[in-house]
Amino acid sequence: MNHFLKSILSLILGYLRWTQLTPMILIWGFGLLMLLALTFVNHQEQSVPVIEALLEWLVRLPFVGEHIKLFLSNKNAPADTTTHNLESFIFSAWSVLSFVLMLGGMVLSTLFGPFKPWILSRKIILAGIATVLLLAGLVGNYYVAPQNFNGEALAWMLNFSLISLLVFGVSTYCLSTAHFLAYLKNALIATTHEDPVVNLNGI
Repeated sequence: MNHFLKSILSLILGYLRWTQLTPMILIWGFGLLMLLALTFVNHQEQSVPVIEALLEWLVRLPFVGEHIKLFLSNKNAPADTTTHNLESFIFSAWSVLSFVLMLGGMVLSTLFGPFKPWILSRKIILAGIATVLLLAGLVGNYYVAPQNFNGEALAWMLNFSLISLLVFGVSTYCLSTAHFLAYLKNALIATTHEDPVVNLNGI
């Protein structure tokens, strides 16, 4: 197997690795958005200007803004058309975000040198700690102003726990899959005598 083919396969594995890490990033984005939403409920007067500024910024983005405008413009369209647009946006954003993250990792690796890979258990432990902090934030928002929430406290605690468990489960799966792909990539690179230009195993 020549060096050029190995380089192409290495890039493919690197991209596939980021496609597995992207869902973890998105699910954490969902969890943090929920945390921000609960904070917004408890502090509406301070949060409204921030939300408006964020929406205006998102709409102005060259790629995401166009899809958001298209999706909002079809809010009165049939459900299948809107669903199709949403699915198209999700898969397009997934592929593009994975590619952007891969390029970002390549740039950082070129500027600062190859990253020292972390062992999988450490990554999962850190994900667990972050999940506990997320759960604490959700529960804390409830007890700061329980009058803003409809339903029993036990039901909300169950919902918060399930959301946190989902975030941790997706994180564990993504980290494990990405770790396996990184192992394959390293095994491929190890078969050549030349030093690799890019190492994306820092995450």
